[in-house]
Amino acid sequence: MSTLFDRQYTCPVCKNPFTSKQVKTSAIRAKERKKDFHTIFSSDNPAFYGVICCPACGYAKFEGDFKQEISAKTAQTVKDAITRNWKPQDFTGERDLMAAITVHLIALVNYKVLGEKQAIIGKLLLRLAWFYEELDSVEDNKKYVQLALDAFIRSYESEKQEDEEEKELEIIYLIGELNRQLGNFKEAIRWFEMVVRHEFAFKNRLIKNYAKEQWALSAEQYNLMKTGS
Repeated sequence: MSTLFDRQYTCPVCKNPFTSKQVKTSAIRAKERKKDFHTIFSSDNPAFYGVICCPACGYAKFEGDFKQEISAKTAQTVKDAITRNWKPQDFTGERDLMAAITVHLIALVNYKVLGEKQAIIGKLLLRLAWFYEELDSVEDNKKYVQLALDAFIRSYESEKQEDEEEKELEIIYLIGELNRQLGNFKEAIRWFEMVVRHEFAFKNRLIKNYAKEQWALSAEQYNLMKTGS
């Protein structure tokens, strides 16, 4: 029995109706959850299907954003910057790791063209880092970890978050964890401490506990680096 099903969509840019595969909630089987929220699945990976891409015009966004109505001006921007150069590609069926990478890269172009918030761009870049990790591509993983880190820092410095306290807490935590992954242990410690001491840390005990664990790990890694062990 297939773990996938077809969901109906209508493209807000070109009004094209189409179906795109999603993973049945009942079929999702998580095997491991990493400290940057990268989940490894023993079933079909729902993250592979997180971006919806219109096969007719190339408009691609996370599902929740794709379903939102857009202005005529936004639609025209997509048509001018994306559709004009679009070579017909269909990501509505079953996706493997490479298809997931490609469709997320297409979404990245869309988000950047439309000048979307750095927080959502950071989320997209982080997913690409996860996918390249699964592909065992160390260089590409590191590249997208750095790009995601840069986007989250820009978001923290210049954007007001919706559901402000918890969103901000998550971004601060990810800045710490991505710094740790890149070997910036002293910087990671600083951001993890910000999470633990944040006035709204009590609202998200999972992130607070993760921050404590990764703070200790970063301190250990920093000391090992200093001693050359």
